[in-house]
Amino acid sequence: GVQSTVLLVRHADREGTLDELSQAGRTRAQALVHATERSGVKAIIRSDAVRAEQTAQLLATALGLTPIVLDGKDIDAFAREVRKRSGSTVLVIGHSNTVTPIIAALGGPTLPQIGDAEFDNLYVLHLCRCSRNPARLTHLQYGAPSP
Repeated sequence: GVQSTVLLVRHADREGTLDELSQAGRTRAQALVHATERSGVKAIIRSDAVRAEQTAQLLATALGLTPIVLDGKDIDAFAREVRKRSGSTVLVIGHSNTVTPIIAALGGPTLPQIGDAEFDNLYVLHLCRCSRNPARLTHLQYGAPSP
């Protein structure tokens, strides 16, 4: 069957509730480039928040991609955009309360919501149009460990 790889992260670190990256977040955005730039990402799908834009920016520039911007709360829209790109590798940048629901919407396992202080999760969802085991999840971490 056709295989797709979906990389999913929450936006990088921010200060309090500000909609922008902190210094640690900017460092993590660079770590995201290092972690993913050779993975064959063909599309970046991100939320419309400034912190998601800033997380995507360095990688988008490195890969020459223009991110697809969606309403951050619209889980179904994220799932639809990913499914449109069947057979390729896609990076999704969401939020603590959307990343794991997007994984579930794509047929992956149901996971607890990402903790407020967690920014280092990198989920890799392998989607296959096959009857057995249609979605396999690998949970990685990148950048500085979150507390």
